[in-house]
Amino acid sequence: MRLPIIAAAAIAVLGLFYGSADAARLRYPTVENPYCGVPTYVLRELPEQAMSTVDSSKTPVIVVSSNTLSRTPAYGQFLMAHECCHHTLGHVERYSGKLGGVGPQAFFYIQPALRQMELDADCCAIKLLRERNHIDGIEAGRMTMLSFGNAPTGAHYPTGVERAENISACGAAD
Repeated sequence: MRLPIIAAAAIAVLGLFYGSADAARLRYPTVENPYCGVPTYVLRELPEQAMSTVDSSKTPVIVVSSNTLSRTPAYGQFLMAHECCHHTLGHVERYSGKLGGVGPQAFFYIQPALRQMELDADCCAIKLLRERNHIDGIEAGRMTMLSFGNAPTGAHYPTGVERAENISACGAAD
C-alpha cells in the first residue's frame, strides 16, 4: 500500500524495467486478482505489503507480498482491491513517469496528495469488496488499519484510525 522509496527496489527486483512482456517471459509468479484486470505479481521478498505502478512500457502492474497473502487471505483481498483502485482512480497514471521516476524525490512533489489518494483507494476497495460479497476483506482492512492506531500507515499517509473510520464510513454509505 505504500508507494514511496522502497518501490524502486521492488520494481528492480521484479525486473519490470524490462516491460511486462519480459516480466511474463521471466515467469514471475502471479495471482488472479478478481478486482481488476491489472497483472498482479506476487513476491516473497517484497518490503511493502503491496504496491501499484507501471512497467517500462507504461503497462499497469500490481505487486503483492506473498507472505501477506498467505498469512492473512482476507486482508490480501483488501490489498488487491485497494491497489486496483489506485489504477482505476488514475493515481498511478497521474504521477508515473512525470516526475522523473519512482523514488523519494518524485514522492516529495506528490506528498500533499498521498493522504487523500489512500483514503479514496480505501473507499473504492470497499465498493469492490462489497460487489463480490468479500465482507471479510473489508473487516480485515479495517482491523489492520486500526492496528496502526494514531500512527501514520505510511509516509505522508493517514493514521490507522483515520483509515479505519474512512473504511467504516465508506461501507455505511453503500
